[in-house]
Amino acid sequence: MKKFYSLIVLLLLCVSAAQAKYTYWGYGDKTISSVNGAATAGKAAIYIPAELAKCYVGKTVTGVRFGLAANVQSLSVFITTDLNGAPIATKEADVAVSGLNSAVKFDSPYTITGEGFYIGYEYKGTENALGCSNLANLSGNGNWTNFGDGWVNNGVKSNALNIYARIEGETLPVDLSLVDVKDIAVKENTPFKITGRLLNQSASNVSAYRIGYSIDGGTEEFADFEDEIKMRSEGFFEILHDGVSGKGNHTVNVRLVSVDGEPDVYDGNNSATVSLLGTTVSVVKRVLMEEFTGINCGWCPRGIVSIDQCIERYPDNFVAIAKHNYYQDTPEALKSPTYDYDLTGTWPYCTVDRIFTFDPVPANSLANVNAALELGTVVGLDAVATFVPENDNRVNVKATAQFTLADKEANYRFAFAVVEDGITGYRQNNAYAGGSNGEMGGFESKGSSASVTLNHVARSGYGVKEGIENSIPQSVNEFNPIVYSTVLDLPSTVLNRDNIKVVAFIINKKKGTIENAVQVKVTEQGETAIADVNATQTPDIAVVGGAVVADGFDGKLSVYTIDGKQIANENLSRGVYVVRGTGAEKTFVKKIVVM
Repeated sequence: MKKFYSLIVLLLLCVSAAQAKYTYWGYGDKTISSVNGAATAGKAAIYIPAELAKCYVGKTVTGVRFGLAANVQSLSVFITTDLNGAPIATKEADVAVSGLNSAVKFDSPYTITGEGFYIGYEYKGTENALGCSNLANLSGNGNWTNFGDGWVNNGVKSNALNIYARIEGETLPVDLSLVDVKDIAVKENTPFKITGRLLNQSASNVSAYRIGYSIDGGTEEFADFEDEIKMRSEGFFEILHDGVSGKGNHTVNVRLVSVDGEPDVYDGNNSATVSLLGTTVSVVKRVLMEEFTGINCGWCPRGIVSIDQCIERYPDNFVAIAKHNYYQDTPEALKSPTYDYDLTGTWPYCTVDRIFTFDPVPANSLANVNAALELGTVVGLDAVATFVPENDNRVNVKATAQFTLADKEANYRFAFAVVEDGITGYRQNNAYAGGSNGEMGGFESKGSSASVTLNHVARSGYGVKEGIENSIPQSVNEFNPIVYSTVLDLPSTVLNRDNIKVVAFIINKKKGTIENAVQVKVTEQGETAIADVNATQTPDIAVVGGAVVADGFDGKLSVYTIDGKQIANENLSRGVYVVRGTGAEKTFVKKIVVM
């Protein structure tokens, strides 16, 4: 009979274990982007404070998950209530390699009592393996280290370590962390987005959540999202705002209000405060592709196709300059000797922001443009270009830059180029004719000598190699826009003054890269010169049959609710909406009311 009861107890334990849920709780995300210090051996830990531990009373910490920046020879995990005391439990890892490792489970789990505790690991290797996530250690609890001189709390200036408690229980509370809310720099009275991430540190999916936000202590507004975030995963949110008045610094407070209609279990990771800088110019990142090409180069059609595809994919954030310099075969009328920045290599060849240099196969171009955009920028850039009155061969240019961060030892310089579109009368050698070398944006259907219209052709350059010396002061700050004016002489090779544009860009001399760029059409003095691609005039908007239409606009229309959620452009009910139009020539944002 005793054996029979023992069997029942064993079966009940198995059922209980099968019902147990688990999650990973920590301060970092899954990325391992940096290392902390330079030691090849040491200890690392995070702290779970009492107010958080109380949310998990009765649950068990069954192990520790960790991320490393390099392989190690040995690693053991631990849990303790006192970093200088004896650990409650330790366990040696079988394997500890670079990247995010599986949890190392303790022989006996630790039952959470509501008292604060630490989890961490001790490692030994041949190089620094301490992994940090992309997330800042805002709580001050996410980065403790000991490299032989005692434990140090590295504080809020450090990034959170990749250390996570594996917590198990039959039921686990819902806990989302609001993280990675970005600082904002935007031209005043211009729409902008509040963006961030939510880490689901629970063992159940969530389907809806509410975010609250306020600016400069004003009335809190709310944005509701119906967006599933799976267990132990993350979600991304963005809230579209109409814009703020007043240049200078503003404060944005953001908080997670509720999850699936209920308060989140732990309030300590539900809020963030970020800065909003109201600028004189729009802080839009645009990448500059400089392509080195030639009409006698049979492979150069892929550069033409690349540029077209990048413009289509990134109409607001992409600028192109095509320098024709194919060996000695370039016609004199297409050369631009004053555009003296060059690359060596086979044609076609290009660079994006002088960071990525590659053969402009379309897939390469799109990937590198996207990578450059993700790097962002520290400076907004705008420009205006007008013909000098009664002298069509000269152009007045005024460029305005505004930095979003102060730098007393900056080394930036303006540069300018004149480009021309719509050049005809040339034929492009075409190695893709007949399709024997694959598809290339329609060139496979053209002949081996294809009629083309050349766009983005470099006509002249002004400081394009090193930048114009002293055009930007050495010391810059986030309050004062920097204005630089000059006159550009147009070369005799320009064919049609109506087709020329000026590209203004900023060279970062410290890195040898391009920080930002803008392209503007040259207008007559007195005309409205739209310098910023995001500031173009808005077409007439109407709602027809429940959908937004824009008279004379052939781009893409996107519709958002007033709280920033994108919706289908159909069957619109009464209310207020924000419409964004994205096209090859213009982009606009406008609020509308549907009656």
